[in-house]
Amino acid sequence: MREPGKLGEILIEKKIITTAQLEEALTKMQEHSLPLGEMLIQLRFVSEHMMLDTLSKHLGVDFLNLAENDYQIVDKTLSRVLPLELCQKSKVLPVFQILDEDIRELTLAMADPFQEEVINEVASITECRVNPVLATQASIEAGISKLYSIKTDIKIEKYSMQKGDATALVNSMLQNAVRLGASDIHVDPHEKECFVRMRIDGVLEAVSVYPIAMHASVSTRIKVLASAANSVMKIEERRLPQDGAIVGKFDGHQVDCRVSTLPSIYGEKVVIRIFDKDKAAYIGRIRDLKMSPRMELKFRRCVRHPSGINLVTGPTGSGKTTTLHAVINEISSVGISVVTVEDPVEYQAGGYVNQSSLIPAAGYTYTRALRAIMRQDPDVILIGEVRDRETAEIATQAALTGHRVFTTLHTDNAAGSFARLIDIGVEHFLVSSTTVSSLNQRLIRKVCTNCAEEHVPTRVELADIGIDDDVIKEILDNPQQFSMRRGTGCSQCRKTGYRGRQGVYELITVTPEIRELIHRNKSTDVIATTAREKDNVNMIFEEGLRLFLTGVTTLGEMQHLPRGDYKMKSVAEILKDSEIQ
Repeated sequence: MREPGKLGEILIEKKIITTAQLEEALTKMQEHSLPLGEMLIQLRFVSEHMMLDTLSKHLGVDFLNLAENDYQIVDKTLSRVLPLELCQKSKVLPVFQILDEDIRELTLAMADPFQEEVINEVASITECRVNPVLATQASIEAGISKLYSIKTDIKIEKYSMQKGDATALVNSMLQNAVRLGASDIHVDPHEKECFVRMRIDGVLEAVSVYPIAMHASVSTRIKVLASAANSVMKIEERRLPQDGAIVGKFDGHQVDCRVSTLPSIYGEKVVIRIFDKDKAAYIGRIRDLKMSPRMELKFRRCVRHPSGINLVTGPTGSGKTTTLHAVINEISSVGISVVTVEDPVEYQAGGYVNQSSLIPAAGYTYTRALRAIMRQDPDVILIGEVRDRETAEIATQAALTGHRVFTTLHTDNAAGSFARLIDIGVEHFLVSSTTVSSLNQRLIRKVCTNCAEEHVPTRVELADIGIDDDVIKEILDNPQQFSMRRGTGCSQCRKTGYRGRQGVYELITVTPEIRELIHRNKSTDVIATTAREKDNVNMIFEEGLRLFLTGVTTLGEMQHLPRGDYKMKSVAEILKDSEIQ
């Protein structure tokens, strides 16, 4: 921030940080030549979202969630008003402009509201009064890319032995992965060539290829980088799988990577899991999970319950950890002791949240961590995952003694989580008396808003993914009442027709009827049916259909959602969840 004293005073006054934390940040910001706000975030004294939310209320400046409507609020003609270089350098984004006889005003999204020289420069360039609004740095950077059409389409690049060495190739690989927002890099050796693929929006895409003769040097370079981050990867060992970690700054972002190697007949297959800490700085809150209005209201009530276990379920990579941390951001405050135990810590929370990362090699397991946490006077406990009976029993006892517990399980649907806890070894009467809710989720790709076009599917296409005949008739009898779309492919979505992902959810709250069924050890199907009939729950497939009919996703993405053996609700009933409660 340009006025560190002012920012620090505001955060202390609002009891977001302590005087000691401010003094430490002021000292370190001089050492590292960083603004105070960025230093406070890096030290994990405050999250970016919490800091901006506090400043917004204190200064009377609006806090704008640019990503909420996929940046549709941003006037695309404003790319001609401000130079790209100024926006990138100052981390500002023009949002909309009013040009009337009586008023000339430009709304400018800023991560730093104290940059008066930037405001003055923008006012001089545009000849407008500048109305600053607050937004996160990550959302501003993404908005700049969209507004100025910074291309991120992929062209498969071929490397040769003469074109560059392994060091340059690996650096380019990591830079591109961060720029494209990839979650994983796959390096696959074959007989004559080695292929590099990146998982973007959940789907692997080919990005480059190089001669197999280079692969030994490439894998060695990756191991060298991984061994520099306090992990040990043996460079000469190519016969056994190994794990390591890379920590560094790529494409201007602070990144943590997990590296895994696997011996194959043509050399070591390497997978690099990428965690962009800068993008993770803004996780948001429950509203940012994009649940339906009705479901969000129910979920908020569950997480505010004074005690009990709230379960988040789904397969690996379905966004469960993001959901848990959105919940923690929602409920965290100075008056609540929040402790997490995770394997590993992915999102570093700000404020008053205390996080602990497992070290299995040293004997620091979930069980040992939870026993220690119970002696730390917690109000809220986040457990990364319930894997065994002992962990489940401690979580249950914590809930019985008045604690709020949030954790994850691997199940296919919300109703199955209760049976899963019983299978692990928790008595069914304890499951029924301690669980508050079970949320099942998946991630689906969103239609690219830049190249979206109206698309009405055929009866066969609708039937092929499992939609009931009477629901198909409702859709096709009057298709114009819906917003069914698909992307045609453009430079902004790398010709895929999709850009970004969002969650799709299924929520079962433990009502008295559901509690009785769990206590009597009834089947998952009986619990799911009761939830549908008594509490009007949309199953996850029906939620997917709601998102398709409202133009968020495509029919193709629905095929990745589990379709249970039940008769679907009518379209009108499914769409009721979209209504504001």
